[in-house]
Amino acid sequence: MRFIADGLIVSGDRGRIEWVGEFAHFARPDHPELQRSRGVICPPFFDDHIHVPQHPIRGRFMEGVGAKPPSGRLIAGLNKNVFPAESKCADRAYAEECVRAFLEDTLAHGVVGGCAYMTVHPAATRVALEILPPSWSVGLVAMERNCPEYLRNDLITFDRDCEQLARDFGRRFVATDRFAVAVDTELRKRVVACAEKFNLRTQTHLNEQVAEKRFVEQALYPGTSYTEVYHRDGLLDHDAILGHCIHMTEPELDIVAQTKSTVAHCPVSNTLLASGVMPLDAIVDHGIDYAICTDVGASPTTSLLCDMAQFLKVHAGRSRRATPSEALYRTTLAAARIMQRDDEFGRLEVGRPFSVVEIDPGDVDVAKHGADDVIARALLGLDASELGQYRNNAALSELATGRLDAGKELDWLEADAAESVRRVDAKVQRVIVRGQTVWERRA
Repeated sequence: MRFIADGLIVSGDRGRIEWVGEFAHFARPDHPELQRSRGVICPPFFDDHIHVPQHPIRGRFMEGVGAKPPSGRLIAGLNKNVFPAESKCADRAYAEECVRAFLEDTLAHGVVGGCAYMTVHPAATRVALEILPPSWSVGLVAMERNCPEYLRNDLITFDRDCEQLARDFGRRFVATDRFAVAVDTELRKRVVACAEKFNLRTQTHLNEQVAEKRFVEQALYPGTSYTEVYHRDGLLDHDAILGHCIHMTEPELDIVAQTKSTVAHCPVSNTLLASGVMPLDAIVDHGIDYAICTDVGASPTTSLLCDMAQFLKVHAGRSRRATPSEALYRTTLAAARIMQRDDEFGRLEVGRPFSVVEIDPGDVDVAKHGADDVIARALLGLDASELGQYRNNAALSELATGRLDAGKELDWLEADAAESVRRVDAKVQRVIVRGQTVWERRA
């Protein structure tokens, strides 16, 4: 990473970068079109794991769910809040409204692309692919068991629906298995068959919570690891993006590495659902690529700045790899590369599209700090007490067990996440894509 405290980027008529470097080295300092940025400039963000229909209930995933639900917080929240919200997308007008609000909000947080889940409704998935820009990929969700009757695929038309979306949108359409709890082997193999026929990539959730893992491995697929279920059925043979990957065994990590699948790491969601802490060092040591993502609606915000801050907090004292530079990399270039969009996004280099985000540094004098300090202090609003060691180690230790269902530690984690949202939610000032301003904060 290169940080320039007083830099300049020059964009040409075609929306590409023609010059980038120290302002003092620019040959024409009196250029009439020079504009002073209102903040720190960085590449725009990509969110490789997010749920469009959950956007209206972001931050309310667990609303009304009592303490210590027998099925675990994840499945209880899905049944109580998420599935009813997703069912509304059966109405096309509602789906359009939902997608447009999602697009406006993600742009307001500097997120210009990524990989999203829609619902079981083909028409709603088509709406999302039509409205969202090409930098977004979207999946028609497969579900047929352990979910409400009103939110299941039409198994008679499922193959035809997938094929039509694949023909119309190519690899922007993602073959999507909700998770092994809701999809049996027969339906999963139909998802995989579509991926094989149209050279699509796949996405799903894996080992998010202890209760979920136990249900998959003991009740649904006894004697088989959660990861092996996907591997056996072919889901991991197509550039799979695997959400969460928290409670992984060594053999499971080996499978993910061997299949060259990637991980969507969602620190805020993993905290607020009390899912646990992803084994960052084990993921990296196995050569597994990953991006930092929001998993909205479990997160209350589409701001990846919030997830960057949480990434630093939950891995503090647990991994030397959790640095501010790493956090920025995993939300920009790494996330764009996973989506095979790094030819357009992620680098501020001559010849590349002029796509940037401007972020308000607050009262931080960026000229007095290096890259990591600028990211942590100016972009994320963290202070020295929040770097290197978590402020509540008891809460973090409880979270890491994956069995934190209620109590003062969870209350503390929720309050801390809310404070992070307050700090960063309005930091993005302007978003430029290919030389055009696509979003700007009103004064």
